[in-house]
Amino acid sequence: MSEFDVALSIALGVGLAAAVGFRVFLPLLVMSIAAQTDHLTLSDDLAWLGTPPALTLLGVATVAEVLAYYIPGVDNALDALATPAALVAGTLASAAVMVE
Repeated sequence: MSEFDVALSIALGVGLAAAVGFRVFLPLLVMSIAAQTDHLTLSDDLAWLGTPPALTLLGVATVAEVLAYYIPGVDNALDALATPAALVAGTLASAAVMVE
């Protein structure tokens, strides 16, 4: 793997991890869609992100997350859960695209 590929992989991972801070499930959903359509190569350990069950689950979670922001009490509860979840999801997003 060339130095450019490594730098690109790291930049993509950092960008995806940063995006997870805004919406927890949306970047993972986009990654799943990209993997399903062969636009993104995932590492072997995280290839499950490119499966149809993962795509379905992430799609439902993304819709629920977006809708929850319109209900004030649910929005506060979601924010309390989303902070630690964003750390895990950001790590997963970064690791999924770092193929080496």
